[in-house]
Formats: sequence, structure tokens, C-alpha cells
Amino acid sequence: MTRRSGTLSACLVLLCLFQCALARAQTTVEGVRDLYRADGTNATIEESRARVVPLPPAPGAPITVGNGLLWVESDPFWIGRTVALGDHGTQVFTEFDVSAHRTQLLSGFDAAPVSPLFEYQQVAGSANVKVAAARDAGAYVSCRQVPANGSTGPLNTFVSLYTGVGGLRWTYQFPGSTYGPARAMVSRDGMRIVAGMLDSTMNLQLRVFEPGSNIPVWQGSFVNGPQLRSLLMTADGSRVYWASASSCSVLNLATHQIEANFGLFNALDCHAISADGSVFAYGGFNFVEVFERQPAGNYLHTFTWNVSGQAVCGHLDVSADGSTIVAGFNLWLDNLGVQIMALDVPTKTVTMTDTAVGAGTLQNIVSAIKVSADGERFVAGLWGDEANLVADLRFYSKRQNAPIATYDHPGSVYDVDMSRDGRRVAVATKAVHANLYLGGGSIELYAFEDEDLVMHGIPRVGSVVHFEMSGAANSPARLIFAPSAAAQPLPMGNLGILYLNRLTMSSVSMGSTGVHGMVSYAYTLPSLPTTIGTKLCFQGLTTSPRRLTESWIELTILP
Repeated sequence: MTRRSGTLSACLVLLCLFQCALARAQTTVEGVRDLYRADGTNATIEESRARVVPLPPAPGAPITVGNGLLWVESDPFWIGRTVALGDHGTQVFTEFDVSAHRTQLLSGFDAAPVSPLFEYQQVAGSANVKVAAARDAGAYVSCRQVPANGSTGPLNTFVSLYTGVGGLRWTYQFPGSTYGPARAMVSRDGMRIVAGMLDSTMNLQLRVFEPGSNIPVWQGSFVNGPQLRSLLMTADGSRVYWASASSCSVLNLATHQIEANFGLFNALDCHAISADGSVFAYGGFNFVEVFERQPAGNYLHTFTWNVSGQAVCGHLDVSADGSTIVAGFNLWLDNLGVQIMALDVPTKTVTMTDTAVGAGTLQNIVSAIKVSADGERFVAGLWGDEANLVADLRFYSKRQNAPIATYDHPGSVYDVDMSRDGRRVAVATKAVHANLYLGGGSIELYAFEDEDLVMHGIPRVGSVVHFEMSGAANSPARLIFAPSAAAQPLPMGNLGILYLNRLTMSSVSMGSTGVHGMVSYAYTLPSLPTTIGTKLCFQGLTTSPRRLTESWIELTILP
């Protein structure tokens, strides 16, 4: 949201205050084969393990600074299966199971070869790993399952909380073992953690935690049935949504009361909910159902989004503000085509459609979708096709059919995540197509579009980081910094938009942009230990003509 000045004189006063502030990264391994199956009633992904043969080359080197692929971490052993972006898109969290069994956090400001901020080894038999990140804080959770008898049989479920500045905080083990799924989630401010497991009695066990302790502050048990198709928490931490084979429910975490319960008809594993729970949706063969919370607090089914052809919904996401639903449909006649579509929720209008059809014998399906908070941009991950006709990583705008950018891998994309502002995209991949008996993979970080201010270097206390800025040629440039962002971005007329708190900001000269409009600057972060865990925000300014950078940076000072 933006805030506009009421009068011309108010604009001039703000501009005057702003100007015053300026003054002062080949072997044989165990791999995974995933098989997608679709028929007239269901769609599933099956998985089996097998010994494999030598790997193909790792993905290529990063593209240009501030655009496209920023860095890549690849390995011939592990497969990138799950990934999450935290702390305003500045940190990348993941955990590996097959052939690695470890948790790690990476800095978004690093460069290949990347060095983890922390790593923790996990039990070698761990499987079914999922991770989540606090969008606006450095808090991360992982959920893994380990065979109770050491190799096969029922599984024990573990949930761990980590922070960017402190590493592992605590681990919780659900009582009892299960053959069912489990997941952990964290609110965008990092202050609420929710974990759930389908137990051996087919009940959903929920646990709610605060970051300081692994002792649940609340727990509940709900009759579910043999299938847990989805388990989600709203980004604001207010509600939990889950779906069984026959119904979906919304639980209010303040009152511990179920606010909504609806029967499901032909729904699959694709479900999504907005940041405050005002909109949720689920999909199946040729449809997406949309539900919205009403002023009285109840939920109503408000729209059926019908899609023609032999299309099955593979993945869904709802923007944080509830304005946009993005759906990825698999064209299951031959499993070679996908259809990516966006729906504007207020008007119930489809704003874009992109159909991509490959060739060959390998299955091209949608593996992941993530949407920015305002619904204006999103990313889709695919398995890709054998003929390499369809790029497996695709960046989109809500109002344009063709992708903004595409990137192709030698293998398949398994997971994606996107920062709230849509500027950063994290990707987890397998080095070869998901249908093949090969291992290896990567964790990657991308910039969605060109950026005119970028930073390099892990922001540790007392370290030197490097800024690069682009703007008008031969212009004096200044680096603006403040301990906090503006509560709301402030339009400054022709100057651009100020994203920093104008009452606390300072600036330093970066020199001149030169004939190509580029300038670099080395900045020393505060050296006091008391600054660890605190924030710093940066934006650039060229002074001839006077123009703020469109990009800005918010970071946490690390130990």
C-alpha cells in the first residue's frame, strides 16, 4: 500500500525532510524416481528408490548480477526436494533426506560457491521432509519422519525450529508412530509454529508452539479419516486449514473453534488459503472451488472456476491479500502439457492463461506454484518434457499470458518459494527428470527482474559488504540507510518511492555512477555484538537527476 500527501505543501515539506536526511555456486548414488498417475477419479505422485548411474553436469553459472540466477548450490548426491525463503527473501532454508540428511540455511547475499550459515546433520533414515520459513523474520521450521525401527515400518515424526542468528532452537517429537503424513508451519512474523500429524488412529493431531519452547501451548485432536490431503496455516498465524478425502475445515487458533467445514467432491491434493484466511480454494478435475469469509465470520462458496479439456489441477496458491488465485493444471491425456492460469478473486475474471505442451515419453506436470503477496507476480515449477520444448521454471505476471522469464534445467523442478514482494525466488531441483533413476540436484536463488541496487556479502557483524547501483550516467550517488523500513512506502513525486523510515535514515556518498551508470561501494556493518539480530535497510539515490532506486534491501545482522 502507498500513502499520498494531501497537499502540495505537504509534499514539499516531506521532500525537504528527505533532502536534509540525505545530507548527513561424477559418481554413482542413490536416487529417486517419481511417477505421476492420473485417472478419472484421482491423481497421485508415487515414488520409488533405486541405485543409479553417473550424473550429468551441474546447472550453469549465475547470469548477470541483479537479474536471473543469483547463485546455485548443486551436488551429485542429494536431490533438492523442498525449499523456503525467509527474512524478507534474504535467507534460503532447506533440508535434505536421500543421500544427505541435513538441514541448512543459506544467505541470499552469498555468491557461488555458497557457504551455509549453519548445517545440522539429521538421522540417516529421515524421509518426507518439508520446510517452511517466516516471511518477515529469520525463523524456520522443518518436519521429518524417521522409521521407528530404524529401517522400515511406521514413522516417528520430528519438528525442529531454527533461527537465522541462533541456529537450532528446539525439536519436538510427536507421541506415537504413524504411516500418515506430517507438516510444520510458521507464521510470517515467526511468533507462532503449528505442526500436524495424521496418527495411526486416523485422527489429525495438531500442536501449537511459541518460538521459545518445544512444549505446546495448545494441542488438539480431530477426526479425519485415512487421507490428509492438505494442512496449511495462514501467514498471520490466525487459522489452520486442513482437508481429508471428504471434507475441508478451518480452525480459528484464537478460539480453537472450527469456523468452517465443507464436504469435498472430487478434490485432489491442491489447496490454498490467503494470509488472513479470508479466501481459500481447492481444485480437482476441470475445476477450482473458491470460498470467501463473510462479514459475519462465516464462509460461503462464492465461485466455481471451470476449466475445459482434460485438465486436472496439480497445484494452487492464493496471494496473501486474497486478490489472486493461481492454478496449475496438468493436461492428463498424455501428461505432456500444462496450463497456468490466474483468477482475479474480486471480479472472478481469468487474467492470464499460458499453455505449454512438450514432447517425448517423460511426464511434464506442474510441481509447484507460489504467488507474491499482492498477487501481481508468481512462479511455476514443472517437471519438464523429454524434448526440452517446455522450460521447467517460469516467471509470470498476473496480467500477461506469456512468461516474463523462463529457465530450463537438465532435470526437474521439485519445489519453489517466493518472497512476499515477489523479488526473490528460491528453487529446489533434481538433476535429471523426475521419471528417471538418477540422483543429484540443486538449490537455487533467482531475482525475478532487473534490480538497480544489489548487495553482495554475508551480513555478519563488523563485516564489509559491497553494493552495486545502476542509474543515470555520470551522476553523484548516495547510499541511504536506516534501522527500519517505512511503515508504508512513501511516494516522492519524480524522485520515486522511498522505502526507508525517513525519520531515522542517513546517507553516505558512493562516488559517481560513471559513463555506464554503474557505481560500487564497500560498506562496513556495525561491529558491536549488540547489533546482532538487528535490521538495516538500504536504498540508493542518484542526484543528477535526483532519482531513488526502485530496489531496496532489508537485512538482518548475523553473528
